[in-house]
Amino acid sequence: MVSTRVASPSLASSLKLFNKRTFSLPQLGLLLLTLAWLLPGLVGHAPWKGGDGDHFVQLWRLMQDGVAPQTVAATPPLYYWVATTTAWLTSSFLPLADGARLASGLFIALALFFIARAARVLYGSKAGWAAALTLLGCMGLLVRGHELNAATAQFAAAAIMLYGLAGLPRDPRGGWVLGAGAVLMLLAGGAAEAALFLLLAGGMMIWLADYRTPFARRAFVWAAGLALVAGSFWLIYLTTQGIPVARAFNLQRWIGDTGKDPFYYLSILGWYAWPAWPLAAWAVYRSRRQWKTPGVVMPVGAFLGLLSLYAFDARPSEEQGLILLLPLTLLAAAGLFTLQRGAANALLWFGFMLFGFLGLVFWVYWSAHDFGMPARLARRLIKLGLTGVGEFRPWALVLGAVVTLSWIVFLARVQRSPLRPILVWTASMTFIWVLLMALFQAPLDRRLSYASVGDVLAARVPPAECIQPYKIRHQQRWLLAYHSGRKLADEARCNWLLMETRRHEGAPIVPVGWVKQWEGSRPGDRSDRFYLYVRP
Repeated sequence: MVSTRVASPSLASSLKLFNKRTFSLPQLGLLLLTLAWLLPGLVGHAPWKGGDGDHFVQLWRLMQDGVAPQTVAATPPLYYWVATTTAWLTSSFLPLADGARLASGLFIALALFFIARAARVLYGSKAGWAAALTLLGCMGLLVRGHELNAATAQFAAAAIMLYGLAGLPRDPRGGWVLGAGAVLMLLAGGAAEAALFLLLAGGMMIWLADYRTPFARRAFVWAAGLALVAGSFWLIYLTTQGIPVARAFNLQRWIGDTGKDPFYYLSILGWYAWPAWPLAAWAVYRSRRQWKTPGVVMPVGAFLGLLSLYAFDARPSEEQGLILLLPLTLLAAAGLFTLQRGAANALLWFGFMLFGFLGLVFWVYWSAHDFGMPARLARRLIKLGLTGVGEFRPWALVLGAVVTLSWIVFLARVQRSPLRPILVWTASMTFIWVLLMALFQAPLDRRLSYASVGDVLAARVPPAECIQPYKIRHQQRWLLAYHSGRKLADEARCNWLLMETRRHEGAPIVPVGWVKQWEGSRPGDRSDRFYLYVRP
């Protein structure tokens, strides 16, 4: 077992008592819970409007044009290299979007593994599962971790760097892991984050006694040297390709004032990082008199450094905020073992009541969707654009029942342990996500994707014809081309014209000679409307 002497005395004693107990749930069960969180939602649906569609469009354009991702502005190559690989490996049995989306699952799995390893080094062997379960339980990760999301590559690289940083004083591999993580972070588009973590390592060499050893200094030199050499070679290679330095290191994020909000990430952490942040705050409070330890300084320094860096982010987003969850998760894993009984029970019952209520709501909505009862709710679902209202789907019922019964059995059998509050929370949130996918993935797919509009274009426009788009936004244009199999080109010779209007706009003014063939929108979409014309 890894020594826990780096943790505070109160935390170390709590972990020592916990480590003497028999683990209440088998490791296989926790692995199955992790898989149950990871897999549903990654496959089985078309690219959805929003971030999932944006990243798919980028990937599909790269594949269509045969262009290397590193040559395109604001395109971190690591994620698209892996997504292309997973899509190719699964092309015989999965659609392109599903195969590419597996890359996000792979990076999330890597982040879970390495953040658990970092927690084991800092706080003891049993803290690994606490960190992994807390990270899985963060509400901000649920949706962003199940879509095509290039930020998941930075997420995994950051977890690797934190593990390497935690192991610098005593693990011979710590320097290599830290350096390799920095290289992966650079390839993932996070040059600034890589530099921040290396600076944090340098500061810990000065500040903490555990890091002021010849062993730790050698490991840090190897890490920094590997990062600098690899970064130099990468810069030289991109320079030979005529790519500017700003693009090579993805510095566009820090240039310009477009959408800049220095408090954006701080404003979303209340829900985004729940329940990690209250557990992390408790851990910091408990260690307020013994705070000069790696288990406190490293995650607190990483979190504050990232928060300060992201105050200058010109394009803040929930996707980029994933990295902030990692240091909070480490602190939360420490705080969980010293949580007072009242607070632990409050977290447990809050998770049970919240997700139990949501599960009941989902079943009521399923009844309205499949049976039309209650009728008022069924009519609302029709207005929202969900398809197949009133059509019974036996497989949805079977899958939903299995998921619900599994959750009930789990709650009945889970035993008392320091992990129980976060285990119940994460398992319950996983239950809600899997139940949502079991009952509503197909209707949501029709509602959130452009497959239905693409089917119309495929049915009406001959394969050899092209379509001239007018006022079609970037994402819609490429998704419609993907779903329809038709070429959308800004060419006057095209005999078909596709136009789009926004909410509250009237029908478009069309030049003389065009005949309208179809008018419609995605199911339930009240903001975008499409018009298809042909030239006789």
